[in-house]
Amino acid sequence: MKTRVMDRSGTPITELGFGAAGIGNLFRSATNTEAQAAVNAAWSQGVRYYDTAPHYGAGLSERRLGLALHEKPRDELFLSTKVGRLLRPLEKNAPLEDAGFVGAAPFKRHYDYTYDGVMRAFEDSLQRLGVTDIDMLLMHDLDVFTQGDKLSGLFRTAMESGFRAMSELRDQGVVKAIGLGVNEWQACDRALDEADFDCFMVANCFTLLENGITENFTARCSQKEVSLIAAAPFNSGILAKGAAGAGHYFYDAAPPEVIDKVIGLEKVCSEYGVPLPAAAIQFPLLYPCVKSVVIGMTSDARIQQNVGWYEHAIPAEFWQALMDRNYIRPVTIG
Repeated sequence: MKTRVMDRSGTPITELGFGAAGIGNLFRSATNTEAQAAVNAAWSQGVRYYDTAPHYGAGLSERRLGLALHEKPRDELFLSTKVGRLLRPLEKNAPLEDAGFVGAAPFKRHYDYTYDGVMRAFEDSLQRLGVTDIDMLLMHDLDVFTQGDKLSGLFRTAMESGFRAMSELRDQGVVKAIGLGVNEWQACDRALDEADFDCFMVANCFTLLENGITENFTARCSQKEVSLIAAAPFNSGILAKGAAGAGHYFYDAAPPEVIDKVIGLEKVCSEYGVPLPAAAIQFPLLYPCVKSVVIGMTSDARIQQNVGWYEHAIPAEFWQALMDRNYIRPVTIG
């Protein structure tokens, strides 16, 4: 699998990344054995980038990923996790806080973007993962999608307090790159005005359906040597399943205007013999500032399918057709 290089840290990262929310039981339960098998299957396909977070299964994803990667060579592995939530044991007989994760671990999530909170979250993640350092550390869900009207206060705390902790961890060498992991690229644009971040992971907003990020922000990242990771390239499923497949859009049912746009994309794909999911995966990689595309991987079959889409040859004429029909903005091909 091809690799790219993170601009500031100089660390290599595979163009396809393993999103570990699934092995934290996102939407469906998986066993420890299934989680181990998924990680091994991705590794056998050449995937060397693995992303997780304390939020995923309330620590379950980090524990499973750490165990699965325990005997893999650390110098071949690119690992990212997130801060912004602390996990506290549930009181006896208290209901599980699933947050979309089936059978989550018995911990309560608590937002904390302070200096002390970030340091504590980082140390806890190291223990769950069984490692001594992280290649990329991201402030998680610092966006309107997650925080609503609480964002303003949390953002200020994160920039004035939490960032200081992340910067110190980077200076100590236990973290190679720091940034945000969010659902809205606008939060990253604002954060660049506030602090010296190296990278950003953007979910659901660097896609064939949602690509306003390419109007100005990708150029700004290239100018500042800030690396991007594009997560959730299928917009929660609809770009994988297609207009007739009842795939979700932003974790909910797709509205009619989105379905109409997907139908249009499918028409162009049919003209050029390109599977829609292949175009969805490869689109962000047209931009040099994008270093990897992160996809949920929970089974050998799905991993092979994702890798197949990633490797599918797409002619330059296809991308030009998408530009001509205003599905994507002009971009240099090749």
